[in-house]
Amino acid sequence: MAAAAILLGAIPIGASAAGRPATPTPPERPATTWTSGESEPANCSHIRRKLWQDGEGWVVKTVTVCR
Repeated sequence: MAAAAILLGAIPIGASAAGRPATPTPPERPATTWTSGESEPANCSHIRRKLWQDGEGWVVKTVTVCR
């Protein structure tokens, strides 16, 4: 811990900030903007499927598939 304090004491604080302005400049506004608009409705279907589950056997579940 003492070595870290010695190293921190050896670094001049003003030297690291010498090339930077005191206040950061605000970012420029973008030249163009993009909006997605309204998305198309999802094409979904609901299907009943028989699925095999270990320990339970055949189970009928409703499966939703969207494209």
